[in-house]
Amino acid sequence: MYSSPDDEATAHLLVVAAFHEAAAKAEEQGDLSILRFSQAVLRHFDEHGELQDRLYDVVRGYADKHASLEEQAALDRWIAEKTSR
Repeated sequence: MYSSPDDEATAHLLVVAAFHEAAAKAEEQGDLSILRFSQAVLRHFDEHGELQDRLYDVVRGYADKHASLEEQAALDRWIAEKTSR
């Protein structure tokens, strides 16, 4: 199953939203290590367009709480394509 350009755009929005939320929560709680980690993940994603291993699960968890079923399906197609390589 291949993701479409729309799937990719949806996935990118969800990745950015998930790690921005994590960074914001970490900043509120004064957790600099999580804040820096989230920022590093976003920089890596911006440069490479991919996540590493279990970070896809973080985005899935975010999508389960905040995304529509259609957006979740788009994310799943995109992740399947990215992780099948």
